[in-house]
Amino acid sequence: MNEWQNFVVATGVAGLILVIVFLCPWRIELTDEIRWSPIYQPPMAFVRTYDDTYGAQGGYKIESEEAHIAVDYLFLEVVAWIAVESILYIYFSDPKDDEKHNSSEAHN
Repeated sequence: MNEWQNFVVATGVAGLILVIVFLCPWRIELTDEIRWSPIYQPPMAFVRTYDDTYGAQGGYKIESEEAHIAVDYLFLEVVAWIAVESILYIYFSDPKDDEKHNSSEAHN
């Protein structure tokens, strides 16, 4: 493995962790919509509240929406990330290094 391949592997592992943790797809239960949010926090919505009395000023609050993780989208994300990193790993491979490695094994 050359220096660029080491870089691709390190970036791939770190990126895989970040993709799984921070780009988790959540499927909103009521609308079946996909929202992206960290895996440890369901998506949130900005909601306007109203007072019961006529003409009274309401307020705003943030509520957590009912959602579950869309495992199929998460699986596709992980497969796509691994595919891109595999292509980069192969792209940065050096045929000269392979020849050196094969010739050193032949002498032993």
